[in-house]
Amino acid sequence: MENDYKIHLNFLPIDGGVPDFSIYRKRRKIAQESRPRDGLRYYRLPTSFKAGTEQDWQPYWISVQKEPGFEEFKVSAKGNPYLTCYVLFWSLKKAASKVLQPEDYRVHPRSLIEELSLIQQVHPEEGQEELVVKPYYLWSTKQFGYLVDFHFRLADNASFSRRIQQLSLSLDKRYRRNLDYYADRLKKIREFLRQRRDVFNALPLPDTTDTMELVEDFMPLSASRLRTKVYQFADGCESKNQFAGLQAHGPLKPLENPPKLVFMFREQDRQSARLLAMSLRGTKSRDRFSFKGFDSLFRCQPVLSNDPQILPDLSRSSIERAVQRVKREDINTEYTIIPILVVPKEKDSYLIQKALFLRDKIPTQVCTLSVLQDENTLKWSIANIALQIFCKAGGYPWKVRPTNDKSLIIGISQSHKIVDREVGRSVEKYFAFSVMTDNSGLFQKISVLGEEKEQEGYVKALKENLRRVLDESAQDFSQVILHTSFKLKRKEIKTIQDVVSEVAKRNNNSCRFAVVKVNQRTRFFGSNNNVNSLVPYEATKVQLGPHEYLIWFEGIFPDNMTVRKAFPGPTHIEIFHVPGQHRIPDEVLLQDLVNLSGANWRGFNAKNMPVSVFYCHLVANRIRDFHDLELPLPSMEDAKPWFL
Repeated sequence: MENDYKIHLNFLPIDGGVPDFSIYRKRRKIAQESRPRDGLRYYRLPTSFKAGTEQDWQPYWISVQKEPGFEEFKVSAKGNPYLTCYVLFWSLKKAASKVLQPEDYRVHPRSLIEELSLIQQVHPEEGQEELVVKPYYLWSTKQFGYLVDFHFRLADNASFSRRIQQLSLSLDKRYRRNLDYYADRLKKIREFLRQRRDVFNALPLPDTTDTMELVEDFMPLSASRLRTKVYQFADGCESKNQFAGLQAHGPLKPLENPPKLVFMFREQDRQSARLLAMSLRGTKSRDRFSFKGFDSLFRCQPVLSNDPQILPDLSRSSIERAVQRVKREDINTEYTIIPILVVPKEKDSYLIQKALFLRDKIPTQVCTLSVLQDENTLKWSIANIALQIFCKAGGYPWKVRPTNDKSLIIGISQSHKIVDREVGRSVEKYFAFSVMTDNSGLFQKISVLGEEKEQEGYVKALKENLRRVLDESAQDFSQVILHTSFKLKRKEIKTIQDVVSEVAKRNNNSCRFAVVKVNQRTRFFGSNNNVNSLVPYEATKVQLGPHEYLIWFEGIFPDNMTVRKAFPGPTHIEIFHVPGQHRIPDEVLLQDLVNLSGANWRGFNAKNMPVSVFYCHLVANRIRDFHDLELPLPSMEDAKPWFL
């Protein structure tokens, strides 16, 4: 199967390749030189058309059209693929403007993002269906072309609804989970391509009558599989399923003392709180909640306080009083107290209680009325609620079987405070932090890497704190791997790479380092044409170029092809190795990512994304929300996963 296994990527190559073309250029004298005018880009180019050495390449301002003071220059398409993709984007815009009305297509408002959306169908109340087209150079086949993808763009004033989920293909025609998501998405893409074929029939090149056409079929690429996830529980027992393994073997690290659950609710929500308490206890017959109880999974029975706190409301002052009560009770008990709050589905209420309790290092568990008042929803949610309580009390439910060498994984993300001003949006405060796990997925801690008001000071703090963390880590681990999220800007990633190289050199290869960029928000998609569902196998790997891959963290299995959910598309991975250092093999780094995608303690069917990055996203979102409401920030050094 491995030799015949291919993924058909949503990439349409240019038939016959891109011929040489001409652009206009002007030397960029210094790195800080201001852009001559809006719309210009700068790229490195050889000083002459046939120049071949690195010294011959210099930075230039580039224009596709004639500009005063710019010289015409003939370019080889593969000389600088980034420049060629920019020209292909110009070609796409030119072709669209010739055959379409302005309201039928949309160029991405951010000038550095080269995407054009062909508007296919408009739903006035909900939004519009689009074919998103983006130029791309596929290094593995040395071909230029375009990525094409389906996207549903939400209308400005639309509220999220089941109808929008249906139009986005996550729900089917009967508003159920869309098990045909892959087939439906690819059908939309192909249908839209047929409707807009006139855009792609004659793509122009600048200053020439030459045109280009696209190959009509998606590019088949060789694929292989990494090892699927295996979960480890008490006494080293293993299972391929988190829930079944936990129930059969017990948690990896049980709680030393049962947690004490203190329920907090408004008087009108008393009955909902009782239902929550009853469901956590569970029923042996499982006739109502399909959950045997906290004790059946975690081998300890929580203590339910017989003195709940009745809140007059969910205001800041009411929560402040609740915090003080828990602090007093915590002094006089041997149990780990976990406040359990019942709140309406209001974001501010959730954030206020979360921030005020975390200020005193008290993790809380929240359950919304919308869940408690729908028994079917509660039936499927209660096991996840119990799991989160167990983890916040200090227990470890499971870990994943790691690769051979023990590694420290440091996930890095940022959460900048953005404010709206008359002159536009600006950053008022810069934050960066890390979430540390080992490569078995065990959560270690969160550390602040930067917290400054000015970008210059922020970057300096990021360097110094990251340098300290890496130096300390190099003493305890033979491998330290940094996972950066897509949120990080290019300058931040360059700073991280520089610090890693510096620390690696200073440690004389006693500890190996690597940086892995993990990006789920991409235009990549692909199909497994060997099966009717078109879904790739779990842990599928496709190489796009040197140290560049696509990974499917979720999918079907060769021995079980049943589709039970709408599986997400692939994750884009880029790997940076330290120059001159003995490298950690790409295969090991990718296997760690697959393993960590199963280490998520937020739920038994939680989002399958490496926890090093996913936990960072959760923390980043919370920090941003706390800033927006001017709430206190949590103690970031706490070793308990309060963000679950």
